[in-house]
Amino acid sequence: MISIENYKDNPEMVISNLLVKLNERVFLKTEIDVVYSDLVNWERSNLLNIGGNSDKGDWKRLNYFEYVWLKIIQELRVFGFSYEEIEQYKTELMSEITLDEIMIASKIDLDNIEEQLGKKVINDLNLIENSGYDESEKLGISHFEIMITRIIGSGENWSLLFFKDIPGFFFPLSVETLRAFDKNERTDIPQELLSKTFLSISLSEIIAKFLVEGKNAFEKKTISILTKNEHSLLKHIRKGYANVKSIKIRFRNKEMELLEVTSLKKVKMEARLLEYINKGDYQSISIDTVDGKIVNFENTQKIKL
Repeated sequence: MISIENYKDNPEMVISNLLVKLNERVFLKTEIDVVYSDLVNWERSNLLNIGGNSDKGDWKRLNYFEYVWLKIIQELRVFGFSYEEIEQYKTELMSEITLDEIMIASKIDLDNIEEQLGKKVINDLNLIENSGYDESEKLGISHFEIMITRIIGSGENWSLLFFKDIPGFFFPLSVETLRAFDKNERTDIPQELLSKTFLSISLSEIIAKFLVEGKNAFEKKTISILTKNEHSLLKHIRKGYANVKSIKIRFRNKEMELLEVTSLKKVKMEARLLEYINKGDYQSISIDTVDGKIVNFENTQKIKL
């Protein structure tokens, strides 16, 4: 988990630590709040690249950036955005930022950058500008990564606006970005965009899933978006899923209390049924017969959570 208090109004920590933290692989694919088959399908369709080109088993877990992007894909799909449209957004968001873009942004949004990243960064940028630089030089970090880092560093609410009639175009919306437009007397730009039809996805809401209060929680090395009971439910669904016929969930005080898992097992001989009975791995059994012969039985287990 990540504590926002470690980074808000602390530019030195943002620069030295936050990017490293956000690249940690902490989300196991099978334990996140996204349907696993959807995740696999999006990977195959190049909407999602978990682990990049690494051969260290990184494909098993997502880092924080990948998780946020995964949740954005999920929202875009719910609202009818096609794979092609999403891939266009991915291309733009995941493109590496150039040195020239940083220089231009620092002039437009100097106060916010200095507040979040510190005076040293501004001084370094001034030195670079005065020394002459390659405008096309890439900095090894994407627009998306910069955005997520700034959200945590600022502690402000951010959303991304997606416009169906402008392919690949997105607009980051926050008090911070509106303040920059106002300072530069370009409020006509957000006004024009906000007059169009768009889908707004709250980045702050997604990020809040792995933010906690307090500085001690920063040191935790593992994370699951699911509660303990939700994780247990998924385990029982995936365990022998081909034989699962139904799962009933009983609640108490809005919390899952009991699972009833009914499995369908085929039996070729009565002797096999006796084996199951002798094992005692059941709590109730329902037997189906055809022409007087046992063909299968339903085994229901009750699991207290």
